[in-house]
Amino acid sequence: MSRVTIKDVAREAGVSPSAVSRVFTTGASASPLTRERVLAAADRLGYRPSLLARGLVGRSTHLVTVIMGSLSDPFDALFLDALARALAARDTRLMIASTAGGAPTESGLQQALDYKSDAVIVAAGTMSLADSALCARAGLPVILAGRALEAPGVDGVLADNADGGRQAADLLMRTACHRPAYLGLGKTTFSDRERWQGFADTLARLGAKPAEWACEGRDPEAAFRAASAVLSAPHRPDGLFCSNDAVALRAVEAARALGLSVPEDVSIIGFNNLPQAAWPSFQLSTLDYPIGSLVGAIIDLLDTRLADPQRSGEVRRLPVHLVPRATTRRADVGVPASAVRPVPINPEAL
Repeated sequence: MSRVTIKDVAREAGVSPSAVSRVFTTGASASPLTRERVLAAADRLGYRPSLLARGLVGRSTHLVTVIMGSLSDPFDALFLDALARALAARDTRLMIASTAGGAPTESGLQQALDYKSDAVIVAAGTMSLADSALCARAGLPVILAGRALEAPGVDGVLADNADGGRQAADLLMRTACHRPAYLGLGKTTFSDRERWQGFADTLARLGAKPAEWACEGRDPEAAFRAASAVLSAPHRPDGLFCSNDAVALRAVEAARALGLSVPEDVSIIGFNNLPQAAWPSFQLSTLDYPIGSLVGAIIDLLDTRLADPQRSGEVRRLPVHLVPRATTRRADVGVPASAVRPVPINPEAL
């Protein structure tokens, strides 16, 4: 069956194609009788106007391109769902450009330009100053999710990663963990680097030096293998801060598989506060990074940028707060880490 066109609707309604176009163009003039005949004909034929075609002659396509990775981290999938819903609420549709399989970010930017997207949201990969200059020349607003770049026309939203690392280090020290470690993505992402740095700097000020371990991949199996290696090392850590909940949950499973008790043998902290973190089988201590706040900030920056394309770039850092659960030992509330002297755990007292 061939696709119904504007000419088919015009023929069915007994009007010109330009009259049909005016009926489906916001703000264009059409008589009530013409409008009624065209809408009735379109309904009978099952015709819907092309948003892309309308965008070629209008100022807005009501399309936003988001550049995503493989979605192996549940946080990314939840973010994408919340973003799509928020955009739909403002009559905007989302197109996905994937960086999975090694595809460069530039291809996603080119997709956004080809389809005349109103904006591009970069949630994966890296963006260079040359890429941002290309988007600026084309009038394509850029919003970075989870990273920052000082460039004209580029806005960013990300967690206060360093403060999250600080809070994790503080909790581990206040709960007498004297062999802290970090398990991340090998500093391959902006957020991973900042979380590690906040963690390491805080421990350094407290006189401790954490070990650093990296996952060889972002899939759950790679995280489990890395956590198993960390927790079976000769001088295994007794406090582990993971770059995200997806890694931390695999670390809890690895500890149990090795016969270690969480948190008595090893405390584990994640980042993001996924729904799974609160499951009774995990009760993972983590840093809460609300997806609603992230998406809300992105939509606000999008609206602000579209209203004023020449405004300076803005970076918003969203606060995170610690949610202590069962994978960390109870801290002495109100006592700073610097005032606590770590003491070895007596296995006979457990």
